[in-house]
Order: sequence, then structure tokens, then C-alpha cells
Amino acid sequence: MRPGFSRMAGSLMDSCIMELISVASAPGMVSFATGLPDRDLFDPEGIAEAASDVLSSDEARPSLQYGDALGFMPLREKISRRLRREAGLSVEPERIVLTNGSQECFDLLGKLFLDPGDGLAVENPGYLGALQSFSAYGPEYSGVDVGEGGPSMEGLRAALSKKPKMFYCIPNHQNPTGYSYGDDARKGVADLVDGSGMLLVEDDAYGELGHRGRAGKAISSMVDDAVLTGSFSKVVSPGLRVGWMALPEWAVPKASAMLEASCLQAGSFSQRVIDRFLEIRDYDAHLERQRKAYLAKKDRFLGLLSENMPPGVEWNDPSGGMFVWLRLPEGADADALCKAALRRKLVLMPGKPFHVRGGGNTIRLNYATPSPSETVCGMEALGLAAREIL
Repeated sequence: MRPGFSRMAGSLMDSCIMELISVASAPGMVSFATGLPDRDLFDPEGIAEAASDVLSSDEARPSLQYGDALGFMPLREKISRRLRREAGLSVEPERIVLTNGSQECFDLLGKLFLDPGDGLAVENPGYLGALQSFSAYGPEYSGVDVGEGGPSMEGLRAALSKKPKMFYCIPNHQNPTGYSYGDDARKGVADLVDGSGMLLVEDDAYGELGHRGRAGKAISSMVDDAVLTGSFSKVVSPGLRVGWMALPEWAVPKASAMLEASCLQAGSFSQRVIDRFLEIRDYDAHLERQRKAYLAKKDRFLGLLSENMPPGVEWNDPSGGMFVWLRLPEGADADALCKAALRRKLVLMPGKPFHVRGGGNTIRLNYATPSPSETVCGMEALGLAAREIL
């Protein structure tokens, strides 16, 4: 007889993210489904040089040893300076906690603030990985509809009337839609959230990937009780698993204790490699190369969508990030399109799992990952599949 799983394990929401990565890696498959960055934009030479420098210096033994639970201070200082310069957020290095990717931030925030039945306001649609992470703690979700320019203020007011513990959002090049908040929406969110007793959780995973720079000032800079999360996964390497969160001062001690109880600390070696990479490479030039490459890939992707999609299918033109949001005519079944595409060796990510409600006619498309030839083949398959189901 086997032991039963915990209530937390039973509450965990299903996710097809890693399953799709496995399916997409099969020979002959093309994928528009995953959230992976373009590996051709990695800098393996720079990372190798950074790792070699760390291992050949006085930092060699400390980098292979346990470290501070909050993370390597020189890297936290660099993040602090960049947030002040680029996002308008003044946050001391002591308030920055390094994590094993930004996904760990969501788990830690769930542990810190959510009890079963607590309210959690989220964008609708919103990032599936965060919804899955938070789901383990049994929250009651309130979906705030989000569109071009930002969230519905009426929807946010309605969500706030339920007294949620947190509002989780991605104002810059959102996953899954690619939408970004306008300046008025940022101020509107700040005005509603500040002083409400609710914690703002602002995910900045794509903030550095605006095609022509950052989309706007961090909402966290306008709110007292706010957390800003970020990561080096999309812009340096997901394999190094270095994320971070900027916390209110009052939350840092408890977050440090929770991180120590969970994993002792995020990896010392990876943190020092990222820190050294930022010293030996021109980070702004590195980002500009990625921005230009993703803009060119997006423009080509949208052009092929126009050539291959039948009438009635709509999509947006994002200003950054990695995703295009595809909308089929109302009542059409996106799951049927995904199955029809899979028969043609194209892997798609349906939009419904990103939703608290609705979304059955939507699909998230990643234009960043596929090569030019894969994009052409994938678009031909997508067009045939769309014509089949429509």
C-alpha cells in the first residue's frame, strides 16, 4: 500500500510546458509552442571565459562552496544599479534575493503569503508557469482581463473588492500574449494597488527584450508593497538558472529563511559566472544584438502569418518579448487546430491553459525559437491546419 500525496500535491495544477518541450525535440518536429529563447543568441564563448575566470581566480573555492542564502552580493549590486537606471526602481542590494530562476520566486512567494482559500488576482490570460506554481498553495483565482495596453481597470477593481493577497502581472511583453502596459495603465494599476493591503508581484522576465528598449517604468517603483521578479534565463542562459526578486525590506528576513529551508541557497557558481559575464561583456551591446535579432524574426513571422492564415484569424504585433497571440474566430476550437498541426509535425501551445476563464479559441506562438527554415515549414503546416479546422 502506497502513502497518499499531500493536499498541496493534489492542488498542483497540471502543466504541459515540459511535455511540449519533449514532444518538440522529436526528430522532424517544428515547434512554435515553447517559451525557449533562441539558442543561437547565447554567448557560449563569453560564458566559458567567465567560468574560466571564476575558477582560475581567488573566487574558485568560494564559488564551489555554499554561500549567502540571499546570494552573491556583487551580482545583487549590479542588479540594483541596473534597475535604478533602466526601470526607475530604487532598491538597495540588500533587498534583492537571488534564486534558481524566476520560477523559484513564485514558489517562494506562494509559501510566504498564500494559505488555502486566499485570494490571488492574476492576469487573464497569464503566465501558466506562475499559475501552476501558485496553485500548490490552494488560492482562489480572480482573473483580470488583459488586452493591448494593459489590464481592465474595472476588472482589477472587481478583483480587489475580494481582498486578494496578491496581484500577479507581467507588464512588459507579457507571456503568453506579448502585450505591454501603457503608461496610463501602469499608473492606474499603481493607484489601485498602493495602500490596498495587497502585494503587487511584477514579473519582469521580458523587460530587457523590448525591440526598441524597455516598454515602460516598473510599476513597483510606484507602489510601497511590491515585489519585482526577473531572470537571466531569457537574456544570458536558462541553463545557469539565475533569477532574482526585489522585495520590500520587511519581507527579506522571512524570504531568506524560507529560501534556506527550501534549498539552502541558489547556486554559488552560476551566480559568480553571471556576475563575471556582466563584467567582461558589454551587456547593453549583448542585449541590443538580441533585440535586433528578435525584431527581425518577429517581422518575418508576421509576414508568413499574413501569407498563410485564412480569413477570420487574427494576431497582434508585439513590441518585444518572444510571443505572438493568435485568435481564431469566436467559437472555433484551438485544441482542434493544435491536433491538426501536430499531424503535420508542428507543435503548438493552446491558449486556454493560460486562462482562469475562457480562451478556447486562442494559441500562443513563439517566434523566437524556430530557425528561418523551421518557421517557413511551420507556417505552411499552420496554414493547412487552420484551413482544415475552419
